[in-house]
Amino acid sequence: MKILLIKKFLNTKNIPNVITFARILLIFPIIILLEINNLEIVWLLLIIGGITDFLDGFLAKRLNNKSTLGAIIDPLADKIFILIPFAWLSIYQVIPFWSFAIIIFRELVISSFRVMKKNGLPAIKIAKYKSLSQFISLIFFFNPFKNVFYINLGLTFYWIGFVLCIYSLIKYLRLK
Repeated sequence: MKILLIKKFLNTKNIPNVITFARILLIFPIIILLEINNLEIVWLLLIIGGITDFLDGFLAKRLNNKSTLGAIIDPLADKIFILIPFAWLSIYQVIPFWSFAIIIFRELVISSFRVMKKNGLPAIKIAKYKSLSQFISLIFFFNPFKNVFYINLGLTFYWIGFVLCIYSLIKYLRLK
């Protein structure tokens, strides 16, 4: 019985959701590794998470599998995957807490809108650029080649993502 249930869940149609769940599970080792300051492995896990984010979206489109579950868990996975490292960066004063708080506020507002909408409020293009910029900033912040140049690139992409965060919030408020 359990084998049939597992086979049913792992069928081709569910592969994007399985990949998304894997990304969610990656956050636990990231939290532990941030706690023990093993940033090189955090960097590697962030890259793996970025690949899984691309892959689940690509496969969902390729397999024409847009599920309600995927519409809920994919944005959730994206938020968790970005916000946990940002929280760590805020604690260690790499990024200002006030900007991190605004990012959290924006994510809560958009998530609230998604819950109220039947189609889950699909992401607008500018929000995808925001997420990409935030992800790139994390790759630069946590890269193992400690260098002021990379930290500055991380900050540059962080602030680009921050501006896009505000702009996308305004766009979503107009859509509501």
